[in-house]
Amino acid sequence: HGMNVACRAAGLAVAAQAETDGWESAERFLRSLIGPDGSLRAVLKPRRGQESVMVGMATSMAEARAMYDVIAGTAVSIDASEGGAGLGVVAQEYLRGDEWVVDTVSRGGQHKAVAVWRYSKGAANGAPFVNFYDELRAADGALERSLLEYAFAVLDALGWRWGPCHLEIKATPDGPRLVEVNAGRWNGIDFKLVADVALGYNAYDAAVSALLDTPGGDDDLFGAIPAAPAPLRCHARLVKLVSSVSGRLVMVDGLDQIEALESCVHHTLRDLEPGQHIPRTVDLGSSGGVVPLLH
Repeated sequence: HGMNVACRAAGLAVAAQAETDGWESAERFLRSLIGPDGSLRAVLKPRRGQESVMVGMATSMAEARAMYDVIAGTAVSIDASEGGAGLGVVAQEYLRGDEWVVDTVSRGGQHKAVAVWRYSKGAANGAPFVNFYDELRAADGALERSLLEYAFAVLDALGWRWGPCHLEIKATPDGPRLVEVNAGRWNGIDFKLVADVALGYNAYDAAVSALLDTPGGDDDLFGAIPAAPAPLRCHARLVKLVSSVSGRLVMVDGLDQIEALESCVHHTLRDLEPGQHIPRTVDLGSSGGVVPLLH
């Protein structure tokens, strides 16, 4: 929420949103989003969350109230300083368009985009925003350039000068709009190998270089990489495994078919010991695993 406030103050276009202090304030804001035809599409989420947990979309006031009560009564943040439940629900207008990610590294206020990804998300298992895959994209089109320009402007608006950032941005019909900034960290999935093969460098090494290398020195990787991602050497995706069932695991079947794919680099599966509980996938935290593909 605070990120959008800072970006709006800097003159950037952002989503309409409200950090609520009770259902009454949430209801007032949500009613302002109801269209002339009586329709509602609004996102409700924890003020400080992780892995898309409890991020939902309401299409009626009744749905919104139910979501609000669950979020407000649950501790979601990984930040111990946040305490327990009831620490804030953010209500936000639903942004139409694809969701993109710009991974950046900054040194002394100089920003470089080290990777651009397009998310494939959709409804699954009753959840509205299940992540199916992250696709690494070239940054040579007008849309991609607008996303990079917007991402750098967001970093300036937030006063971000050093280290990595993972910016999630919607490409709406009206232009880029910020979803959130994960400052000081990257995607929670290891993408180093994929980036090394497809781009020739990666955000991890670039961040270390930005913080430790002497600018202009022989080993200055940050200084050597371009401000926008290099042309792709191959296609790359991080495919998320979506479980449509839940229960106790008996056995794992089909791994040989995944491993036989020409594009399969490796796979990382979660909690796949017989007898363990496997949940249905409704967010990143309940994904069945990740399969990086290169082709």
